[in-house]
Amino acid sequence: MRQRLAYRALNTLPLAGFWRVARQFDAALHNPEAVQSDLLFQLLRQNQSCRYGMQHGFATIRSVREYQRRVPIVSYDDISGWVERMKAGEGGVLTSEPLLMFEKSSGSVSAAKYVPYTRTLRAQFHAALGPWITDLYHSFRGLASGCAYWLVTPLSREQERTQGGIPVGFGSDAEYFGPLHRWLLQKTMAVPAELASVPGLDNCIYLTLRFLLQARSLTFISVWNPSFFQILLNQFELHGERLVRDLLDGVASVCAPLPRGITNSLRRDATQAGNLRAMLGRGRIEPDVLWPRLELISCWTSAASAAAKSEIQCAFPGVAIQGKGLLATEAVVSIPIERYKGCVAAVTSHFLEFLDFESGVCRLVSELKSGAEYSVVLTTGGGFWRYQLGDRVRVTGFAGRTPILEFIGKDDCVSDLRGEKLNAIFVAQVLEEFECCRSAAFAMVAPCDRGIPGYILFLESGHCETDLAARLDEKLRANPHYAYCRGLGQLAEPRVFMIQQGAREAYLKHCEALGQRAGSVKLTALSKQSGWEEVFLGSFVSAASAEVCA
Repeated sequence: MRQRLAYRALNTLPLAGFWRVARQFDAALHNPEAVQSDLLFQLLRQNQSCRYGMQHGFATIRSVREYQRRVPIVSYDDISGWVERMKAGEGGVLTSEPLLMFEKSSGSVSAAKYVPYTRTLRAQFHAALGPWITDLYHSFRGLASGCAYWLVTPLSREQERTQGGIPVGFGSDAEYFGPLHRWLLQKTMAVPAELASVPGLDNCIYLTLRFLLQARSLTFISVWNPSFFQILLNQFELHGERLVRDLLDGVASVCAPLPRGITNSLRRDATQAGNLRAMLGRGRIEPDVLWPRLELISCWTSAASAAAKSEIQCAFPGVAIQGKGLLATEAVVSIPIERYKGCVAAVTSHFLEFLDFESGVCRLVSELKSGAEYSVVLTTGGGFWRYQLGDRVRVTGFAGRTPILEFIGKDDCVSDLRGEKLNAIFVAQVLEEFECCRSAAFAMVAPCDRGIPGYILFLESGHCETDLAARLDEKLRANPHYAYCRGLGQLAEPRVFMIQQGAREAYLKHCEALGQRAGSVKLTALSKQSGWEEVFLGSFVSAASAEVCA
């Protein structure tokens, strides 16, 4: 009881700090166009003297429509030259504000995108996360009486700086918040922030589970991809007895030096160790033994992650599952709000526009129609001006006069089984590095979603280079999200399927059978569709590779 009261007090203090931004968000839902206009002009005034602002005349823009006329919609590749100047240390490029750091995401032409972060952008994230967290703890009252696990930044991330000396990546998940909120949130974290810096992804995963198993007061888990749960459960099945011994002894048996913050946080729990050993003897995972007070799991539940939601519900019966809003590295587009039964546009964070596919017109938040689909365009405090995110959303309703948005997938040819975000342009560049692909009659990468998901290279060529699958995997790991998913075990190593003959004809016929017009079918380096091994005549390079998708 004393522990519950302590957690309740610690969780209540951050909520008090979020109250102001939560109230502002609630008020904005009924007048989003005015709030959005004020937000845009504040950004224009703050950044009128940066080089991008001077080029596009920010100082003389007098209306939202004028902003739309003067400033073009851009992709990351369009502004990559500007970002490179910022990486080199040049100031006042896309924003007048000094940079705090860069964060990495997956790119198209480049393997990685470097997203600039400023104090304003961090405040914009706070303006979205505050209302979400406030709604969470009001809707799920039991959360406040226990600890939480948040996984936002990648585990085992190496420290990196740009050529201009600017740091890359947050040190911990709590750094999305200000100093006071950060200190308070860390007091309620089940896993210490220092864990992310431990070398070796296997060590990080083991330590994560080790800390979670000692956290019997765990009430809330927030991760990105739901497949991460299966990874943790697999770790328990592999290392169950070792974890039990570590819990009995109050240690963590990993082959890596551990920061003091980790060793000081390890606890001995003989009771929980006994419970876990008995569960191992019964041969099944029992959620009530692992985390008896777990109330809510937050994770992706839409698009490619929709199927995994039912798996989590089966594994954790009685635990609520809340889908995440559209929260990208660049910005927050929507946040889940329980009383609206969906994810509401984050109108107090960034200036949002929505490209209408039918008319080609960019709509404002107050101009969207229920049931329609749009491509998201953002203006943020990090210096991204009318930036096309590449994400497609559908309007499912309204919270006041603000749209409720469902993420339905990527705009361009991006395959995203587990959060890896492989882009067709990037994959094409990778394939060009292999002579057997350059000279091939046909070369295409496609997903395999059976068993452990992964990718297959379908190749019609006179020869196959030695260790092609392993070398392809190495090249694809230049994409940081792909590398992270591979390291976690969320994706299997690529396989190679050698096509005997007639690949192009089979490809075209299959695309036509799917409803594409014969004249509009284009060959691509990356298909988002699985099942091509049943379309082409051929075989996997090795029996071991074939078994994964057979």
